[in-house]
Amino acid sequence: MILSRYLNREVLTSTTAILGVLFAIFMSQRIVKYLAQAAAGDISGTMVWQMVGLYSPVLIGFLLPLAFFLGCLLAFSRLYVDSEMAVLRSVGVSERFLIKMLMPAALIIALVGGAVTLWLSPQANELTYQIRDEHASKLELSMLTPGHFQVFQEGEGVVYADSSERSTQLGNFFLAEMPSETNPNTRIISAQSAERFYDESIDKNFLQLNDGHVYELDENQQISKITQFESYFARLDAERSIVSRRKISATSTPVLWNTADGASWAELHWRLAVPISVPLFMFLAIPLSRVRPREGKFAKMLPALMVYIGYIVLIVVFRRALESEQIPGWIGFIPIYLVMSLLVARLLYLHGRANTVNNKKQDTDKEEAGS
Repeated sequence: MILSRYLNREVLTSTTAILGVLFAIFMSQRIVKYLAQAAAGDISGTMVWQMVGLYSPVLIGFLLPLAFFLGCLLAFSRLYVDSEMAVLRSVGVSERFLIKMLMPAALIIALVGGAVTLWLSPQANELTYQIRDEHASKLELSMLTPGHFQVFQEGEGVVYADSSERSTQLGNFFLAEMPSETNPNTRIISAQSAERFYDESIDKNFLQLNDGHVYELDENQQISKITQFESYFARLDAERSIVSRRKISATSTPVLWNTADGASWAELHWRLAVPISVPLFMFLAIPLSRVRPREGKFAKMLPALMVYIGYIVLIVVFRRALESEQIPGWIGFIPIYLVMSLLVARLLYLHGRANTVNNKKQDTDKEEAGS
C-alpha cells in the first residue's frame, strides 16, 4: 500500500537521522574519554578504536527507543503541519489505521533493540573487559618503577627493581610475598634481572626471573628453605591486583535469569525496557504530535522530551530499588509500564475526542454553508 510505504519511510528516515545525531554526540564524548585514558597510559592507542567499536552496540541499544519516539513524533507532526493528516481523515484514514500500518516497523525495531540489549551488549562489554585485562597483564612489568618499592596484590606483596640497559628488562629484582590466611609463610625472591615472558601455549604472561634465589620463611620468620635458580617464572596475582572487576552489564542474560538476586533482576529489567519502550512510545507519539499548521513540527518536541526524561528517571529509581531489594524482583518496571499505558490511553482518548469535535464542527459549517 502506497500510504503504508510512505508513512514507514517518513518514520524510519527521521529515526535514522536522529539516531545518527545522538550517536555522534554521545560517541564523541566517549572517544574523548578513551583518548584521555590513552594519553595517561591506561590504555594503548589501538585499544581506543577497539573499545569504540565495542561500545557502539551498547550505545545504540540505549538510544534506539528515544530515536524511534522522536522519529514518530516528527513524522506525524509534519503530517499535521502540511495538512496531510486532515486530508487523510477526510478520506476515512484515522490515527488508529496509521498505527496499524506503523506497528510492523515498531515490532522490528523492538526486536532489534531487544537483540542488542539482551545478547549483543553483554558480549561487547565482556570483550571490552577482556581487552582491558589483557592490556593490564602486558603492562604488568612496565608498571614497575625502577628504584621504588611498590605494593601489589592488595598489600600482600612488595616488589623492587633497578633499571637496566634494556628497556624490556629490570635489574636486581626483589619480590616479597607476605603471609596470608591461606599461606602463613613468607617467600622472598631475589634475582639479577627480570623480564616479561609470554607463553603462547596457554596464552598467559609471566615474569621471568634470571639467576637468583627463593627464600621461604616460616611463621617465626626463620629461613626454612633456600632454592637457587637460573630461570624462575612467576605470575603476579593479576586477578586481584590490576584486572578490572567484571560489572554485571557483562553478564549474559541467561545467567542473570538463573541468578535472580537484586542486582541481576535490576539488570535484566533494564535490558527488557528497551524492546518494551519502543511500541509504548510509538503510541505516545500519536497524541503528542498533534500541532496546528502554524506551530511547526518541532512544537511538541520539548513536552515529548520531558515525558521521556521522566520515564528514564522512574526507570533509574526502580532499578536502584531492585538492586537494594526494596521491591520484589519479579515486579521490575511493571508499575512504570502501567502508568505509561494509562497516560497513553488518556491522551489517545482526548485526541480522538478532539478529532470527533472537529469533524462535527466541520460538518456543521458545511451544512450552514450549503443552506
